[in-house]
Amino acid sequence: MKRGAKMNNRLRRTAFICLGMVLSFAVAGPASASGPTIERGRIEERFLDDFILELCGIETFTTLTQSFTVKVFPDGSEQIHVVRTFVPEDPRIPIEQGAATTFVTPDGTRTVVGKPIQLFGPDGGVRLLDAGLVTFAEELLVRGPHPSLEVDNLVPFYCPSGN
Repeated sequence: MKRGAKMNNRLRRTAFICLGMVLSFAVAGPASASGPTIERGRIEERFLDDFILELCGIETFTTLTQSFTVKVFPDGSEQIHVVRTFVPEDPRIPIEQGAATTFVTPDGTRTVVGKPIQLFGPDGGVRLLDAGLVTFAEELLVRGPHPSLEVDNLVPFYCPSGN
C-alpha cells in the first residue's frame, strides 16, 4: 500500500472528527450580526489503531486527545483550531501531535496553517515535522516543510526498526 493511502487513513480519521464537530455546530443556530458563534470542546477516545496495524503490522490501542475551537462568522466563513495528540499504548510507536488552524472562506476554500504532523520517537527526538500552510483550492498551494508529502514510505518514521 502506498504512503498516500496509509496517510489518508490517519487524515480521514482526523478529518471525520473535525467534520463531525463542524456539522454539530452548524445546526447550533445562526451567527449573530455582532460577531462569530464560538464553540469549544475536548474529545478523548481510545481505539484500535488501524493506521499503525496497516503500516507497521503492530496491533496497538491508541488514545486520541483533542481540543478544538470553532468560530462561525456571519458571512459563513469559519475558523477551526484543533490541537490533537495520538498516544499509542505500544511504547515503540512514536507519539503524534498536531496543532493547526483551518480557515474556510464562504466559497469553501480551505487553508490550514500550523504543524499538522509532529512525530516524537520513543527517545523523545523529533522524527518528522510538517509545518506551514496548505490551501485546498483549484490548485493545491503548499508552503513550508511537509516531508511526509515527499516520501513514498512512512514506515521509517512510524514503525520500530525491523518492521
